[in-house]
Amino acid sequence: MAGEWGYNLQNLIFDINEVPRGTMPNNVKSLQIILNVEIHAKEYQEEDICNPIIIRERNGIKEDYSFSLKIWGLSNGQKVVAHWHLDYDSKKNNEYIHPDFHLTFGGNGMKEEDDDENSVFGKALILPSPRLFCPPMDAILGIDFVLRNFVKKNITEEIANISQYKVAVRDAQKCLWRPYMLSIAQHWCKFLNCQNYKMEDSLLSKRYIPFLMD
Repeated sequence: MAGEWGYNLQNLIFDINEVPRGTMPNNVKSLQIILNVEIHAKEYQEEDICNPIIIRERNGIKEDYSFSLKIWGLSNGQKVVAHWHLDYDSKKNNEYIHPDFHLTFGGNGMKEEDDDENSVFGKALILPSPRLFCPPMDAILGIDFVLRNFVKKNITEEIANISQYKVAVRDAQKCLWRPYMLSIAQHWCKFLNCQNYKMEDSLLSKRYIPFLMD
């Protein structure tokens, strides 16, 4: 369809012969990484700020968004596994806070066909990678991070509505997150009035996200 693009890539395999330092178990000598990606998106104008991802069912076929990495190696002859998946979930009725896009470790990808949840723990592969960029946090943002990720949404929303709490978190976000986000936005900022912001260091976005492409 005009104005849209998409693909479904499954089981792209990377064989990694040098294991990152700090991997546990420490006797894993090599890794295999399996990448799966399904994406459907709409095209947009440069000045548009939008979510281009499309989720729908068309002609009886569901077009979805999924991104996962399954990583495995051998420890004393036993398969050990790590699994990362980037979810797109915009539903409002989740029990816990769900950013629309969120990267999660674990899940069903950790299990083999005959495994149950209790048998997975001894087969977990713990890696120092990936190292994901993240805005800085102080104590206030750290408390908010814990509450929003480990406490049910109905409780966190009650806390977030306390005026003193709301002001404290908002001020901390403005202090630490605003310059972080604007420095990244500046990398692409060729529209609207973004150039009016004064960048203390034009390379700051590259320091926050080293793999940004010019």
